[in-house]
Amino acid sequence: MSPDRTEAAGSETVPHGAVFTQSAALLAQIFEFAPDAKVLVDGGGRILKANALAGTMFGYGRDELIGQHIEILIPQRFLSRHVAYRQGYMATPRTRPMGAGVELFARRKDGTEFPVDIMLSPLETDEGMLALAVVRDVTDRKRAEAETRAAREMYLKELHHRVKNNLQVISSLLFLQSTYTKDPSTLEILKDSQNRVKSIALIHEKLYRSSELTKIDFAEYVRDLVTDLFRTYGVDQGAVVVRMQIEHMTLEIDTAIPCGLIINELVSNVLKHAFPGGRTGHVVIDLAPVGPKEFTLTIQDDGVGLPKDYDWRTSTSLGLKLVTDLTRQLDGRLEVDVTNGTQFRITFREVLYKERN
Repeated sequence: MSPDRTEAAGSETVPHGAVFTQSAALLAQIFEFAPDAKVLVDGGGRILKANALAGTMFGYGRDELIGQHIEILIPQRFLSRHVAYRQGYMATPRTRPMGAGVELFARRKDGTEFPVDIMLSPLETDEGMLALAVVRDVTDRKRAEAETRAAREMYLKELHHRVKNNLQVISSLLFLQSTYTKDPSTLEILKDSQNRVKSIALIHEKLYRSSELTKIDFAEYVRDLVTDLFRTYGVDQGAVVVRMQIEHMTLEIDTAIPCGLIINELVSNVLKHAFPGGRTGHVVIDLAPVGPKEFTLTIQDDGVGLPKDYDWRTSTSLGLKLVTDLTRQLDGRLEVDVTNGTQFRITFREVLYKERN
């Protein structure tokens, strides 16, 4: 048999040269007509080959691209980093997405930028290592994602708004109920319940107005919460001075709600019991990070204090039971000091929803 022929199906034979010619033609068609831009680059970063779609996508004639450094397709702000990335890739080449986990942008001839996905593949040849970049313009996909995100944000805003309104209705019902009783203990229970509902409603109001929708500026929230408590209990802020030491921080809703309820309970107790008979004094509210996702909340007053033999662990007070349960929900630790007024210190960590499940 002639060395330039090979057996085919049946008794037919196909010349080796024809097979190679057909394979080369097929590869050329795949390179040229696949629905993505393709750019072949040598070890020095020069473009050796580009398909027609690459020229169209980047606004160049195909011949304009050949021989240019690949960096002409990279936005100016990424140039220095891209050279280092390219050199690193050629040193240890492998098939992988470029910039996995980050948004990538390319630059057209007119200087405009557009988002892209890029898949890199190494090609080992007699002339050395080459890299094939398959580039896809994802402008339409990003636009659709942005529209979906905007619709979701609008839905969440509406959800927070409705939850806040419903909680305000409950608060109003509790207030209305309080007008039908003269019993002091019942009135106190209704007022405390109203304050708890309002503390949660305030969080949803902050989320509704926040750009993040799942986090709130907690320092701003505490200021508004404390101001409302002073108004509720008719305490003069000139007589009882509040000093807040809260670093600017944002908390997720799953942490903000129990933490807000704890502050509501403890500050309410101070305003009701720490300064009887018009006594003046100070309240300190301190919230500061002490580690990654870990915080310490301190609420301290210089009022009359708790009785020396008072054991908060066995207290039947609903407020303190709530504080204890909410601290446990935050994986926290509660400490009480009654040597100089009363100090509650709670160390807790921010527990995300997915962690609690």
